[in-house]
Amino acid sequence: MIIVNIDTFNLARQQLADPSTRQEGLDTLKKILDIKQAHLWRSEAIAPCCGNLNGFACQLNEETALLEKVISVVESGDLAQADPILDRLATLISFSMEKETPELIEGLTGAIPAPTPVQRQP
Repeated sequence: MIIVNIDTFNLARQQLADPSTRQEGLDTLKKILDIKQAHLWRSEAIAPCCGNLNGFACQLNEETALLEKVISVVESGDLAQADPILDRLATLISFSMEKETPELIEGLTGAIPAPTPVQRQP
């Protein structure tokens, strides 16, 4: 199991820099790509019934495109070309994590009315 966060991404990036662990880094990026693609598919599939997820889908779309590109570039051996792409991915992943705050969660869950407790007669 992999948790996609900035720490996981940074570890993969460090592994890419070392030829002895480069394949592990690539494998991690491929797993992240699979997860992001699944999230993108889900966000596009549920958007019609669950409101506007365009911003979320746009970010996921950019992340998946960048992941596909960086994987291809690293596999070709051009690590210098991969650096700016990895920088952009780090920015996007960090940005999405900043939005996952307790305030956001409260805002999302606060929109759903709490169930009214049932009063039982003795």
